[in-house]
Amino acid sequence: MAASRLQLLPGENLLVEVRPHWSFLTGPLAVSAVVITIGVALDVGIPHTSVALHWVEGLVVAVPCLWLAARVVRWRNTRVVLTSMRIIERWGVLSPQEAETMLAHVASVTVVQTMLGRIIGSGRIELEVRGDGEEIRWLADVRKPAVVRRVIHRRLQPYQEPGPTFG
Repeated sequence: MAASRLQLLPGENLLVEVRPHWSFLTGPLAVSAVVITIGVALDVGIPHTSVALHWVEGLVVAVPCLWLAARVVRWRNTRVVLTSMRIIERWGVLSPQEAETMLAHVASVTVVQTMLGRIIGSGRIELEVRGDGEEIRWLADVRKPAVVRRVIHRRLQPYQEPGPTFG
């Protein structure tokens, strides 16, 4: 899902395209590592077991590995794309989907990060979107969310309503 497949509007420029942070893979990776370690320890510790027990063990080890493989494919096919006019979130493997938010409709941008998220450079961006009702949209597992927020803020300046003037 490269930016080359993105249909840009006339006068629109591509500014940022990011894939989710690698921390998106940590859960399945940790579970797979633990299950594989236990499987190898059982094979070494109990060398003479039945074939049926090996098949069960293989299935137990395969489940988290398949979960990890599915998560990697999903990670590779998910993007947040920021253009000069829109914020586009693209995801999906078998049936690709896309959600877009016009920058003119964005009222505010907030970055939510845990302490660990700050250390590794991962977080969530919350977009308050104007419309029929106020709506909050989340962009989860964003790589360097503070930088992405800064870019969005720079693009929002032409759309911001001027505040009251005193004078």
